Amino acid sequence: MAGNEDRIAKWRERREAERAAREAHGDLPTELALVASRAEALATGDSEDPEPIFALVIDVLRRLPSGSIAERRALFDAVARGVERGIDKADPHSDYAELRRRQLRTIIRLVEADARAGLAIAELGYRPASFEDALEPLLKGYLRRRKISEETAASQARRQAILAGEAYTIAVPAEEEADLDFLRERIALLDATRGPRSGRHDRPDLRAVLALLNYQFVLLKSESRLALAWTLVGPAVLMGLLSTAYLLTGIHSILNMDVPTFAMIGATSWFMLRNVIFRTTASFFSQRTMLTFRAFNPALIGITQGMIYMLSYVPVYLVLIIVGHIAGLFTLPDNIPGVVFWIGCIGLTGLAIGTIFGSISVVWPYFPRFAPVIERALQIVSSVILVTEQLPMDYRPYLLWSPLAHAMQLLRSAYFEGYKSEDAVPQYFFIGFGLLVIAAVIAQRSVRPRAVPL
Repeated sequence: MAGNEDRIAKWRERREAERAAREAHGDLPTELALVASRAEALATGDSEDPEPIFALVIDVLRRLPSGSIAERRALFDAVARGVERGIDKADPHSDYAELRRRQLRTIIRLVEADARAGLAIAELGYRPASFEDALEPLLKGYLRRRKISEETAASQARRQAILAGEAYTIAVPAEEEADLDFLRERIALLDATRGPRSGRHDRPDLRAVLALLNYQFVLLKSESRLALAWTLVGPAVLMGLLSTAYLLTGIHSILNMDVPTFAMIGATSWFMLRNVIFRTTASFFSQRTMLTFRAFNPALIGITQGMIYMLSYVPVYLVLIIVGHIAGLFTLPDNIPGVVFWIGCIGLTGLAIGTIFGSISVVWPYFPRFAPVIERALQIVSSVILVTEQLPMDYRPYLLWSPLAHAMQLLRSAYFEGYKSEDAVPQYFFIGFGLLVIAAVIAQRSVRPRAVPL
């Protein structure tokens, strides 16, 4: 009796499966509809293992007629139809759905190739020779894309929480809860040994700034030697181009300034300015990992990066002036304190512009692509190539609107005893510089909540 009941139960189960298969795939023969239903169940799961799909394909080829290419194609189409229906029904992540499709296509391709080669694909223990080599890259690529997707989703969620002023929490894996409890206990012990906090613990102090400067020096030291050498070679190239342009036209002196020294001062100062601007701008994003420390903010990171490059140009000036003077190319500065002062003003202006550019890039990540165009435009109107006294009176205002033009001409006035700029006004530069600093402060404060760590 028990045997009959088992047979009846299996018969009813088979009839129910056939009925469900015909409802889902009514346009297919019953056997193929059952194949599609089995494949549909595989696609609705969340396993990335290709073995169940391979086992299904081989089992179907063993049980049903598959001697000809047309018969195998019908079986493969039924499996693919079931997989697609399962994907549509489960609505998984697009990467997972694509993984299942690629796994199925690869398995069918391998099996069909062996079948056409005359291998016994229906025998027990059959497995394509290149099964792992063909399918492992698919799984690795999927896992890599899923990791990137999860990290992007977590970053966006953290960013939204910060913008909304909410606490961002993550689920702690069960195996890490004990470690987290231990860490809380150790932090509590550390806090118990410290005195009361002043309320300014999240603001940068001198130790934090010094640590950040040291970190920036290490980064500068670790850069390629070619990149560091360009701090000296770059100004020399631009200086050579400017000097050549003047010397070819027979001009050896510009308003009592010798052409080589005139070109050297303008080229070196401008290379320092552009490096300070670009390095400050880039550090807003490139060093966001430092924002995990509460004492740091994007503006402080950018300013210290720019200060490092300002200091790196001190030996550039010394090498060019001293070696050039020994070689008989350059004259020595007439007013050294004035030269140092105006070089520092130009560098600080670069810090302000870099902070503004970096703040804009937080809101508009594509802005750094346009920064070189702005820098080139500033170079034309900043008295790098010529001073305003070389131009007719009608054209001088087009250069004098730029505070950098005033700073460059005042720098040359301090450097050369025989040149005193008639157009440069120190008050105009300081007013423009003050406005740039105010704009930089407002910009970096307004975007600080949106600059989240990596």
